[in-house]
Amino acid sequence: MLVAGCGTGLHSTGIAQRHPDVQVLAVDLSLASLAYAKRKTPADLAARMSYAQADILKLGSIGRSFDMIDASGVLHHMADPFAGWRILLGLLKPGGLMRLGFYSELGRRDVVAARAFIAEQGYQPTPADIRRCRQDLLTTPLRSLTRFHDYFSTSECRDLLFHVQESRLTIPAIKDFIAGQGLRFIGFEFDPATLQRYRALFAKEGWSMDDLDRWQAVETAYPDTFIAMYQFWLQKP
Repeated sequence: MLVAGCGTGLHSTGIAQRHPDVQVLAVDLSLASLAYAKRKTPADLAARMSYAQADILKLGSIGRSFDMIDASGVLHHMADPFAGWRILLGLLKPGGLMRLGFYSELGRRDVVAARAFIAEQGYQPTPADIRRCRQDLLTTPLRSLTRFHDYFSTSECRDLLFHVQESRLTIPAIKDFIAGQGLRFIGFEFDPATLQRYRALFAKEGWSMDDLDRWQAVETAYPDTFIAMYQFWLQKP
């Protein structure tokens, strides 16, 4: 399994723990993050985990293929998420599974507004300015950002509101790409509240959880459905 964008390793070690028969290659652009991840890898997982510094856009040259690929928190920080997605698909074996995560344009509408506010006010991504910005936002309608747990940590708030690159997608854009690549959409990951929303709209029509048009209707009716991100699985034919 390939974990693309492993960061400091929490997610990749979790995958190794959940899948005891899997060999994991975890890659990231940050050498510092990789060093921390390797140092914190539990001893009982070390034989099944390897780390490498890599640019996703250059991974096509590694000469390897994978049964599973996880890219659940990295592609939305690329200027063109679809370019990275295509590279990773080229590394996925036929019949292989991929787990992806993308920011939702609708779900992060107030994040977009906050970024405009930050640019207008000239806040810098320093601890002092991040704290000052958070306090100032609480006096505006953008206090809605407190629904993100990232808001309350300086480092996570930097990622939430001050990240140098963020791309957001829509369900129709995801649908078009999946269709164009001939992939099979398996389904979103969701919580019980989202399931209830789905039932409220489509109980009479029966279940079709892999129908992206229905999920577009759910998100339109309930804009906070994918407030964290779209997380979903697909399969390569």
